[in-house]
Amino acid sequence: MKLFPTLPLFAALAAASVTQLCAGEPVKGIAAAATEPAVSGLNGKLDANYGAINRSSTRGVAGTLSVPLGQRFGAQFDGLYQHGFATNIFGVGTHFFARDPGKGLIGLVSSWTTSQKFTDVIVGAEGEYYFKRVTLGAVAGYDNYDSHVPTTFPGLATHQSFVAARLYAAVYPVEDLMVRLEYQSRFNHNFYMAHVEWQTPMKGVAIYADGGVGENGYAHLLGGLRIYFGGDKSLKDRHRQDDPDNVNSTFIGTNSAGSTNTAPAQEAPPPQDCQSGCSCECC
Repeated sequence: MKLFPTLPLFAALAAASVTQLCAGEPVKGIAAAATEPAVSGLNGKLDANYGAINRSSTRGVAGTLSVPLGQRFGAQFDGLYQHGFATNIFGVGTHFFARDPGKGLIGLVSSWTTSQKFTDVIVGAEGEYYFKRVTLGAVAGYDNYDSHVPTTFPGLATHQSFVAARLYAAVYPVEDLMVRLEYQSRFNHNFYMAHVEWQTPMKGVAIYADGGVGENGYAHLLGGLRIYFGGDKSLKDRHRQDDPDNVNSTFIGTNSAGSTNTAPAQEAPPPQDCQSGCSCECC
């Protein structure tokens, strides 16, 4: 897989972002004047899911570990295992960010997901801005996608480069319920998603459902159980004081779709009628 183009890009992103973060310019009013730590303390989450992507059943587990790096900064490490499309999918991700839990987040993010059918590498930037009951967020970066099997997405060949992007708005009608609407751009195609998560009265236990549709017949529906570690707090506070989204989980549907056939199966043509004196095999 051609990873070389990602290295100078990641270096440039890292150098520019770290320089600006240290100077306080892009986070003035966010991390520079934060009264709360970027990460409340060592925390994490584990989740399990089951569902279907492009009419193929899938199941998996994922987890994150978030650590504070002083008052202004934090880091997170993601992991994922998913089984579907007759293959095993493994993923790891990293986040380095500055955050004021009362205002927003800005940082760098990377993801590496691989299976026998595809390898997907994303490096880029992420950001969130917090209102009282609404979070607006975006992720955008360079995507090196290598599909090892035929796919119905036009122009998607091995070792192609794209922009991967997420734009989303999450609403908290109550402190322990989140409804998120999301747009993704992958492989120069459009995808639309909805996610609902509810933290139950059981400490740190949440259930969620995630669905989406997109171009070329793409569709997915997943549901699961999520367990949070790191104190007793509302779902909204967990999202703003602890761990960002698992980058592998948020892209698992579309990166799997990149190496699957989303078109309906074609019916075989009817057999030809045998005629006297014809040369077909049935005669």
